[in-house]
Amino acid sequence: MTTDQRIVILADTHVGDRTPAIEPALLRAIEAEQPDRIFHAGDVCTPEVIQELSQIAPTDAVQGNRDWFMGYHLPMECHHHINGVRITLAHGHISIWQWFLNYVFLFLFGTMSSHRQFQKKLAQKYPDSDVIIYGHIHSRQDEVMDGIRFINPGVGYAERRNQFKPQYSVLTITSEGEIRAEFKSVEPDPPASV
Repeated sequence: MTTDQRIVILADTHVGDRTPAIEPALLRAIEAEQPDRIFHAGDVCTPEVIQELSQIAPTDAVQGNRDWFMGYHLPMECHHHINGVRITLAHGHISIWQWFLNYVFLFLFGTMSSHRQFQKKLAQKYPDSDVIIYGHIHSRQDEVMDGIRFINPGVGYAERRNQFKPQYSVLTITSEGEIRAEFKSVEPDPPASV
């Protein structure tokens, strides 16, 4: 007998890269969700993040471009089959060479590829997926393109693009294979007074 599966999705926490630690309020919020598992879509940047998340629920993480630069080795992709739904977890930068070309484009023309361009490349790479979870672009997305549902949970640390509120998503896959995604944010803890 299958049961509903509740999955917390994170991406781009950038601990040790752009922020010193995972936001404690984010960890508390994730624990309160009581997930069956946690997916981290890359730019983790330090193994301590996965260790902390694994204390809440079994955690899968993939390598982002910043993980690659920092020498933190993770798989490039993870595949799951949950209640009849084929899920791929990937960072979304496709490869370091694709990442490099995108930044050359940004430098020369002042604009990056749209999120749809990233999704198109992911769809080409993982055509058998029902759902592709990705990060990289620091922008929440939940849309269907080419018959594949794309979910990006946003940015997992406080920064300008998320109004300084770390973001995550909760993905529920019912026992019948229905997919529900909910975007969430947390208010960071106030700085400790001295």
